Amino acid sequence: MSVWNKIPFPAIAEHLPVTDRNVLAGLATASDVHAWTIAKVDEYRRLAFVLLSIYNVATPIHRLPTEILEQIFERRWDNRARLHLSHVCRRWRDNLLPSARFWAGALESEEFDVSQAIPPYLKALLSRAKHNPRGISLRFWSFPLCVESLTLYFDRLVLLQVAANEDDLPDGLWPALRSGMPRLRDLCIQVLVTRRGLDECSDPNNYSRWAWFYDPYECTGWSKPSMLSADHLPSLTRLTCPPSILGHFSDILFRHVKLQWWELVVPDHIKQPYHEWIETLRALVDHDALETLEVMPWDFAAQIPSRTFAPATFPLLRYLRIENNFAQEIVQLMTLLLFPVTTRIHLVNSSSSYDPNISELLPQEDDAKLRAIVGAVDCVHIEQAQLVDTNTPDSYRNFYFIRCYAADLERLRMDKCTFSPDGLIDVFRDHARVTRLVLSLEESGVPLDFRAFPQLEDLDVSGPYVDYTLDLLRPIQSSRTERPMNTICPSLARLVVRLRNPVSPKEASTEFEDVVSGDRCSGLREVLARRATPYRNRLSYLEINLPPLKESGLGRSISRTTISGLRVLVDGPVIVKSGE
Repeated sequence: MSVWNKIPFPAIAEHLPVTDRNVLAGLATASDVHAWTIAKVDEYRRLAFVLLSIYNVATPIHRLPTEILEQIFERRWDNRARLHLSHVCRRWRDNLLPSARFWAGALESEEFDVSQAIPPYLKALLSRAKHNPRGISLRFWSFPLCVESLTLYFDRLVLLQVAANEDDLPDGLWPALRSGMPRLRDLCIQVLVTRRGLDECSDPNNYSRWAWFYDPYECTGWSKPSMLSADHLPSLTRLTCPPSILGHFSDILFRHVKLQWWELVVPDHIKQPYHEWIETLRALVDHDALETLEVMPWDFAAQIPSRTFAPATFPLLRYLRIENNFAQEIVQLMTLLLFPVTTRIHLVNSSSSYDPNISELLPQEDDAKLRAIVGAVDCVHIEQAQLVDTNTPDSYRNFYFIRCYAADLERLRMDKCTFSPDGLIDVFRDHARVTRLVLSLEESGVPLDFRAFPQLEDLDVSGPYVDYTLDLLRPIQSSRTERPMNTICPSLARLVVRLRNPVSPKEASTEFEDVVSGDRCSGLREVLARRATPYRNRLSYLEINLPPLKESGLGRSISRTTISGLRVLVDGPVIVKSGE
């Protein structure tokens, strides 16, 4: 007798295929049903796995969409070894090989030496990248006549960077530019001294050896080149080149210009000829649509009298960078340029032996533009840095990076300069309302004078030794009376002290730990007490950040011995953090 009628839930069996139901109806005993159902379970489980595998293969799960994968390929290129990405799997290869964006990224990331011939590898990359909708970028080491064979791709160029010999300019580069590059937006021209200089640099990828000097008198074939106009380069907005080349562009509305030299071996005290700079400055007059202008580094052969040159006006200028060995020449060029007071100024000292004083870079009495820029400053960052003197072992040269902000926007930056107390006062005290000052110091004894910031409300000091700096906040003692004559920064309300471990292993000793645990905090209490009496110049916020210390109990010890004393002198929170 069949056991079909004995199944408790016959409706369940109705979901089985007809063939399975017929087999099940023919089974006589329960043990036969058990054996048959177990076998069917294994069979259907294997079938389910197969069906799920087929489903996963046909469904794009657990893998990136093609668009994202292409972006990863494009940004992953750093050398030719990345071609191995095509060997990871068939899907990667199928997406990578036809991806014009990937091959365009490969072109942009490499520099090609075409001094002898066009490498087949370059031609292969160009053929695959030519359909990239964003165009292609090329960087050439030299630009001989053989580059004419790539004319087919010139209409796709958006960026061209060329390190060329002076002979390549009139014979190779200029004819190529005049043939027309309608999409070219960014052009960078580095001019080499001689063909011998080019050949001596055997490894073009060794960028540390790429420093080239352009002498206009060596370019005999470059004296009267053809002019480049907007008809040849209608999209060009960014130009980087030596100054002498700027005058060979006409009616092109540049928005970004960088005038730059690349020096290999530069004789001491070499200077650019006077008439060359006059022509360069006159050429700048025609580019009043500039948004950024960078001049780095340069040197006048003689002082330029203001009467010989009308100042160039840049009503749209947003960023001005000037790099030079001498502060007076930086100031001299700035007097020949007219720009909005909202322009961000970046002044860089390029000298390896001389650091100009901040008061030399910002002579307030001579320049109304500088007075207006400094007058808008409300926040100053001063960062101290140390440069190892290669001529004297274990000797350091200190210099500073100074950044000035207005409404949280950087307005003025001076790199590798120095300052004196009088210099700070001359620049800031009567010309700017600085309410926030951030100091990052590597050693004590920095020549600060807080009287340069009489409206200071917020002070942030960091470094391994800040006791000397904080001591400068003590009220000035009158010579006639025991009472303080006046209080330094009477509006100071917030003070943040960030202690750092010394960089030198000799300084990172028990002396530092002793100062942190005792002297420094007691000195801070004394300064705050002097300010609080009798003029009630009290803080409303105090924060002390301690560096990670070897002895875990040191931070807690500082808190117990100092917090109670500091709270009496602060009308607000006193916060001590450790290990940040």
